[in-house]
Amino acid sequence: MRRKKRQVTDLDLIKNFVKKTQVVRIALNGEEYPYVVPVNFGYEWAEEKLILFVHGANDGKKVSMLQENPKVAIEMDGNHKLIEGTMNAATYSYAYQSLIGFGKAELVDELEEKRRALHLLMAHAAEDAQFDEIPEGMLKRTGIIKITLASYTMKENLHPENK
Repeated sequence: MRRKKRQVTDLDLIKNFVKKTQVVRIALNGEEYPYVVPVNFGYEWAEEKLILFVHGANDGKKVSMLQENPKVAIEMDGNHKLIEGTMNAATYSYAYQSLIGFGKAELVDELEEKRRALHLLMAHAAEDAQFDEIPEGMLKRTGIIKITLASYTMKENLHPENK
């Protein structure tokens, strides 16, 4: 990381950022160009390892690309705000937080793991919501992608009013 002073290494701060973030962008290896898709996600932590779950169709572009090459990159960002400077443009900046990671994606086939992944996704998207049990037929029709990150880094440039 070029600007080490912006790197976030406190795991509690990283976990809080992931908790607040609702969209992850997944970069897949495309035929000619990389393919980036924004998706909602669920997640879990295995100590310091971050594992993401996304849902969608059982087939399609994402699935076929992952079957060809399971290596992915992910990106999350948030807390954007202009940091105003003076008349000189060089004194302006931009507040943000971002996390970038690299890992492998796999398609989940086992129904109970799909159910658990969907519960994690719902717990993240609608934290206190109550919902009915997920029917087996729906589980069979739902595609789940599990992304286990091998590495990730987070950085931030906080707005002066948030420091």
